[in-house]
Amino acid sequence: MALSDLKEWLYGCTHCGTCKGVLDIFSPVCPAGERYQLESYFPSGKLLIARGVVNGVLNLDEDIMERIYACTGCLSCEQQCGVYHHQHIFEIVQALRTEAVTQGNLNPAYMIMVESLKKDDNVFGKPKAERGDWARDMGIKYAGQEKVDVAYHTGCMLSFEPELWDVPRSAVSLLKAAGVDVGTMGMEESCCGGHAYEIGYLGEFTKYAEHFLETFNSLGVSRVVTSCSDGYSTFKKLYPKVNIPMKFDVLHMVEYLDQLIKDGKLKFTKKVPMKVTYHDPCHLGRHLGDDGVYEPPRDVLKNVPGIELVEMERNRENAWCCGAGAGVSQANPDLALWTANERLKEAKAAGAAALVTSCPWCERNFKDAVKEYGEDIGIYDIAEIARKAL
Repeated sequence: MALSDLKEWLYGCTHCGTCKGVLDIFSPVCPAGERYQLESYFPSGKLLIARGVVNGVLNLDEDIMERIYACTGCLSCEQQCGVYHHQHIFEIVQALRTEAVTQGNLNPAYMIMVESLKKDDNVFGKPKAERGDWARDMGIKYAGQEKVDVAYHTGCMLSFEPELWDVPRSAVSLLKAAGVDVGTMGMEESCCGGHAYEIGYLGEFTKYAEHFLETFNSLGVSRVVTSCSDGYSTFKKLYPKVNIPMKFDVLHMVEYLDQLIKDGKLKFTKKVPMKVTYHDPCHLGRHLGDDGVYEPPRDVLKNVPGIELVEMERNRENAWCCGAGAGVSQANPDLALWTANERLKEAKAAGAAALVTSCPWCERNFKDAVKEYGEDIGIYDIAEIARKAL
């Protein structure tokens, strides 16, 4: 929706401060606000900015742009706010970003991303021909040429970050071990468009959403499975905005693993002696509202022999963001890494030797924070842990 259509949502904030912390444990929830300690970086301040812009009092200048793009889109503020804006704070921020794009006030940090989307269907400026390199020598079916029951959507991050290739390779190995007829689109896979939506490029988002739905509807697969929480949230939450029916089910990898384990199709035989904590990705939790996926990943970990699972103070719907969301890792890497390190410190305080998550954007940012700050903690995706137990 356009910012001008959201006027009635801009006057419900009482500036009570509820959006700034988890009240029952008195812990911060807003990465940008907590990092910069200025009202204009907190959700309540961004709503004032939106009011100023929509009423012609403020212009989308460099200072305002810095603030509206310093939001990770984690929705923790919406989770904590039980007042009028409970479901609309980031929608207003996103509308501000769309207004900036419409006015031609473009964030330079996103130009490579947008140009890469137009040229090679990914957000990293990588050649499209390299998208399927992670699966080399795995003998995975190509869903575009032969019938498969399940299509595995890899996503941009897992396709083009060699350090993370063990995640999709582990995921597909687990599916094969469970007897799943799985295939991928290889180099023909495209971005889901979720990042384009969050940074304000609605036209690019719509193009990719339509392409995805038309492609997988035509393949006749029963379900699409992905290890990317951002992609999963995009499919479940944003694609219904496009007027094309989805003729297949969408599952996140942790949901499918949990299902396969409970159906007796996937069994673990090896011990993995590790003390771990689980980080809830925002796009797999709060972004899905009442459908947030909180227990399946924990159930998978509990089924791995030798795993000891401990919880961080902020978990499930109250989890602290990794810092990489909504384009922040591209536009403001210092904020992204600081936010990630706050989470790493929380994981270590819980006594964990490793932090496990189920989103490649989280995993990438945590790994980068480990390098930046020198924290002594392992970072894994659930599929990597589960594969060790086969």
